[in-house]
Amino acid sequence: MSKRSLLLLLVFWNILLTGAIIWSLTRARVPERILKEKLTGIQGSDEAVPLPALSDSTPVPEARIAYFMMDSVQANFELVSESAARVRSEGQRMEGNLQREMQKAQARYNELMGKDHTYSTQAELKADQNEVEQLGQKIQEMQASSQDQLDELQTKMLMDITGQIQQFLENYNKTAGFDYIFSIQDAGQIWVGNKGLDITSAVVSGLNARHRARKAEKAK
Repeated sequence: MSKRSLLLLLVFWNILLTGAIIWSLTRARVPERILKEKLTGIQGSDEAVPLPALSDSTPVPEARIAYFMMDSVQANFELVSESAARVRSEGQRMEGNLQREMQKAQARYNELMGKDHTYSTQAELKADQNEVEQLGQKIQEMQASSQDQLDELQTKMLMDITGQIQQFLENYNKTAGFDYIFSIQDAGQIWVGNKGLDITSAVVSGLNARHRARKAEKAK
């Protein structure tokens, strides 16, 4: 194999491994933070999944209003932490698979680089070079696929969390009878003057009771 080809393959392989290692090191660290950021919508991107707002087209005289703190919900709603743990576990599983494939690829790469190509034909040199490139492509495709699967899982869980909050509020308000229920965030744009309107405790306890009942039903 020519010196130029060898140098190009070395550079290619080092860049590939560096990128894969960085990806694997970051996968298991961020799922809970990302879930919470997307849940509250503080990222301000199209990916954010804010709590659906109740629409209103006419003024309501003497409206009954309540609010809950979304920060407390995301910190104490068991489904949020369970979802984050599941994403983290799946990320670690994928990271393990990627690491094993990287080790196999590295071993084969070392074997190919260690060959004596003094008497190799151009076809043999080309075949070895193609194999190295295919090893790299396989790692890159596996990394991209893992990221796509994690993103899909995270989106699905966010939809479930926001759906559970919305369903609970709809059922809760059948008896509570509020005209407006606001979701408030720390450092948000709504200032609360009357703490007596806070229903956060009822929302958190109700969400968890509903979630536990759902899990018990699924376990039967």
